[in-house]
Amino acid sequence: MLTETPENYAKQHEPIDDARPSIKTFARKITIALGIFAAFATVAIVLWQGAEVFLLVFAGLLLAIFLRSLSEFLSRHTPLSSGWALTIVLLGIVGLISLGFWFLSDSIERQFDELSRNLPVAFEQLRGQIAQYPIGRRVVEQIRSTQAVILGGGERANVFGRITGYFSTALDAVLNVLIVLMTAVYFAFNPKLYREGVVNLMPENKEKRAREIISTVEYTLRRFLLGISGSMLINGTLTFTGLWFLGVPFAIPLGILAGLFTFIPNIGPFIAASPAVLIAFSQSPAQALYVLTLYLVVQNLDGFVISPIIQQRAVSVPPVLVIASQLLLAVMFGFLGLLVAVPFVAAVFVLVKMIYVEDILGRTVEVKGEKEAKEENEAAQTKARANKN
Repeated sequence: MLTETPENYAKQHEPIDDARPSIKTFARKITIALGIFAAFATVAIVLWQGAEVFLLVFAGLLLAIFLRSLSEFLSRHTPLSSGWALTIVLLGIVGLISLGFWFLSDSIERQFDELSRNLPVAFEQLRGQIAQYPIGRRVVEQIRSTQAVILGGGERANVFGRITGYFSTALDAVLNVLIVLMTAVYFAFNPKLYREGVVNLMPENKEKRAREIISTVEYTLRRFLLGISGSMLINGTLTFTGLWFLGVPFAIPLGILAGLFTFIPNIGPFIAASPAVLIAFSQSPAQALYVLTLYLVVQNLDGFVISPIIQQRAVSVPPVLVIASQLLLAVMFGFLGLLVAVPFVAAVFVLVKMIYVEDILGRTVEVKGEKEAKEENEAAQTKARANKN
């Protein structure tokens, strides 16, 4: 039997530390977790409720990048400063639009007006042709008449509501355009203010990387905008020429629509082709087939020749991801979401590659524009140090 010494007694009766966290510590951790969750929930709610505003600001950012691209080109090839170059670009765009309206406004407005009045007639003729067949008759029965679509399903009792609804929609569109234009002007004239504002939110050792990421995203969006602008001009011109050659009425507005909707890849061409095919079908089914073939030829030419050449240095986003983002943003935010879906997902794609894949996972991936962004930032820093000395 072991003798109980004072040392053994002390070890046997030594107080045992409770490894479990105290109630106070546990409550503090729960409070912190709830606070973090509440903060994320608040941010998510604000983003969701103000999503349309953020999309409008993003559209303004796109326009600002486009304007800055033109002004930088002018500034590099002339002795003008960036501010004066941007002013001349803005005045030149306003002047071109004013001249276009001055010389062509009556003709284009008349053709657009006639097009809007002839589309319902052409749609009714198409319905009549389809209804001649048993299967087509069943399809037509499921489609509301053009009058119901235009009048909202009511008779004269709903006229005032329709008028106020149209007025409200037009007013919203005007306000949205003004927001985009004002945002673009502020971004374009002083981009450094907003760029450095974002960089200053980063830790000091991450500021250089933040500038590289911002420059790469800007490079991607600039390449996309310049490329899509070229595609819009070429597609609109080719479509107008083809429709004019085929003798299709309203070739000018239909060509303009084809050029504008080129900004929405994958989905835009189908939207632009619909009125042209309807108008051609009112002439004859053969004419509609010719017009459909024309649009298919132009879109294939754009997809396989024009866009790859123009946007070969822009970001390459998987086609399924592009289509999914277009559908998702269109369902969530309507036409505005559909309009900015492709540049938005291109910017997000670059951010994911640079922040998550490169910085967090530590992998090496190709990001178009990253090398140029690093060189641009190094040149800017060298110039800044030279100015200080």
